[in-house]
Amino acid sequence: MLNAREVALRALISYRRESAWPDLYLKKACADLRAEEAALASNLTYGVLQNRAYLDFLLSRFSARPLEKITPQVLDALRLGAYQLVFLTRIPHSAAVNESVELVKKHANAGAAGYANGVLRALQRSLDALPEVPREDELEYLSVRYSHPKWFAGKMRKRLGFDGCEALLRANNAPAPVTARVNTLKTTREALLARFAEKEISANPHPHLANAIIFETMKGVLQDESLRQGLFYIQDVASQLCVEALGPRPGDTVFDLCAAPGGKSMLAAQMMEDRGSLLSMDIHPHKSDLIAQNAGTYGITCLDTVPSDASVYREALAGRADAIVCDVPCSGMGVIRKKPDVRYKDGDHIKVLPPLQLAILENAGKYLKPGGRLVYSTCTVLREENEAVVERFLTDHPDFALEPFDLPGIGRVEEGMLTLWPHVHGTDGFFMAKIVKVRG
Repeated sequence: MLNAREVALRALISYRRESAWPDLYLKKACADLRAEEAALASNLTYGVLQNRAYLDFLLSRFSARPLEKITPQVLDALRLGAYQLVFLTRIPHSAAVNESVELVKKHANAGAAGYANGVLRALQRSLDALPEVPREDELEYLSVRYSHPKWFAGKMRKRLGFDGCEALLRANNAPAPVTARVNTLKTTREALLARFAEKEISANPHPHLANAIIFETMKGVLQDESLRQGLFYIQDVASQLCVEALGPRPGDTVFDLCAAPGGKSMLAAQMMEDRGSLLSMDIHPHKSDLIAQNAGTYGITCLDTVPSDASVYREALAGRADAIVCDVPCSGMGVIRKKPDVRYKDGDHIKVLPPLQLAILENAGKYLKPGGRLVYSTCTVLREENEAVVERFLTDHPDFALEPFDLPGIGRVEEGMLTLWPHVHGTDGFFMAKIVKVRG
């Protein structure tokens, strides 16, 4: 049977060779591991991806060979060892080094293993005084020290300044709190927290969201029967606030145009008290089916699903909706702390997204009734996918306007647009704009 380090190495090799999503690989590879081993495999894989540029910087200071001359799988094993030495205080240094050297022996040869041992031992001896990343070039420093692409660091420095950019990148590398929404169609927050307390699951009420909780640890959470019973749904605060901004009401006709995995649809149904009509759409039929199944689990009857490409106009929906969730496909550059591999996207790839996002927003506008409202949202912090798309839409459509909204813990958003930042709000990086159709 494979152990955690072997699984992590294979996950990194698979990601490098095939650009395979690590979560899919790990889910399959960890199926036969004990829970502790599976957790370590995930920690190692994502930890290396999260800190790869910084790990490479450190390794380069102790390697007699340029890293680009090293066999790729040997470098992956070195990164695993370096990550354990630098970031994981509970793993003995000897284990971090020896296990990494064994991986090199298995995937390369004895000569490479001797080299790996020398590099990691030298790094181990310097843990109390690690080399500093040079600061002469600010963008190079930010990119290397926090392992983010230089193009992204450049955009964020321009928008937030050096200190704000560094705070964001640091937050992107920190553990994300796990929040959940209580399903008030089936229970109350107080009842669910009492149930968790009985089972020694550590959870606390969210300080601002009335029906949200924060898990201190995930121990026992995913195995608890209350999850399968649909008593709660794991959902970041930013996604919950997005639906709060929309404000679905009982009796409304609501569309969710890009619904998968369905969390916003289900929160909308909850706020509607399961009264009205909710059409949840996604381009992938199997995802629409999954949303329908989840709706049954959560006790929702007002929700219908249909496979649909949101960028293709459907005349049958014209002028029917009171409210629309328009959470469009995006680069995901706001959820780096949860998906470390997102940071390796090519900046040029982003250029294809705004036309698609605008097309979906255009269709959403056509589906609204006069006086209807929609929330355009993304899980990115890039202006070209957010404010620029909304501004273009409003320029082309003078019959629509931004509307102020109120959010718990944040207050009044007078301008009608808001970016949530991990280092400021403690949420995913997220954008939302509330738009109303002021006339037909």
